[in-house]
Amino acid sequence: MKHVSALVLLSFLAAACSAGPPAGDDGGTSVFCGGIAGIACPGAGRCVDDPSDDCNPTKGGADCGGVCACIETELCVRGSHFDSSPSVCACVPDGGQACGPTTCGPGMSCCNASCGTCVKPGMACIQIACD
Repeated sequence: MKHVSALVLLSFLAAACSAGPPAGDDGGTSVFCGGIAGIACPGAGRCVDDPSDDCNPTKGGADCGGVCACIETELCVRGSHFDSSPSVCACVPDGGQACGPTTCGPGMSCCNASCGTCVKPGMACIQIACD
């Protein structure tokens, strides 16, 4: 029974991560965070309440899902810039980001360096190890 419970939790987490952002009119740029699993935001992102749902963390909804907000709070070194997209929220190299055996092009970010996989900000990425 313990294996089934763990499988159900893993299925829930996989669905939450790959389902994309919560409903809203942000054009699909929001990144899910919080919830019962306490999913953290990437980079320097901060998890804030999702205004598009009816769950209120201050009124008994301690496990409410949220969306990542990115506020530039760091200075980047020369040759890099701050990517304020909620899926990155960090300094990234100018002119492409090194990602294992590949370099991500403009507007892309490295999601799996082991495989050299680049994605557009906010897109889901499989986390497996490649040779």
